[in-house]
Amino acid sequence: MEKLRYLETAASVSLMLSKYFLAISSVWGWWLSIVGYILTAIFNVKIKLKIVATIVAGLAILSAYGLYKWTNQIPGLHLLDFVIIGLSSICAIMLIIHEAKNKKPFWILQSITTISFSIAFIALGLKMEIGWYALLVGHINNTYLYYQKKAYIIAVMQIISIVIVLTKLIG
Repeated sequence: MEKLRYLETAASVSLMLSKYFLAISSVWGWWLSIVGYILTAIFNVKIKLKIVATIVAGLAILSAYGLYKWTNQIPGLHLLDFVIIGLSSICAIMLIIHEAKNKKPFWILQSITTISFSIAFIALGLKMEIGWYALLVGHINNTYLYYQKKAYIIAVMQIISIVIVLTKLIG
């Protein structure tokens, strides 16, 4: 269990720092996001949340895509952006419908988080402010979800990320 706390802490710190570096427009934010989501995916596999691990691995890929758009200064939304948002949304909506039938709010909230982060990473890759609002929604949901799973370190880091996002939006 102690090894999981180290993994949880490393993932949380990486993701929290990624928000800080993105807020100050540093490319390091994207790299830390990729590392953080990979570590979070591993953590979720170890605590037997394989669906969440799959979703989080997708967020690592979206972070890499955001890094690509950011570093190559690709302006505007393109067909691939809409395909990514569309596929993420379709998968999330299917999961919401399935889990709503089974009355499992955890997965419904995780689906909303997935859609939020998909929009956030594409919008942030384009340096669009709406990405910060989508990120805020995702982190609020994740705070609750990880608190429910007793992943308190990740929940606290989600709160710190919320503060960073709010600081960026207010500042």
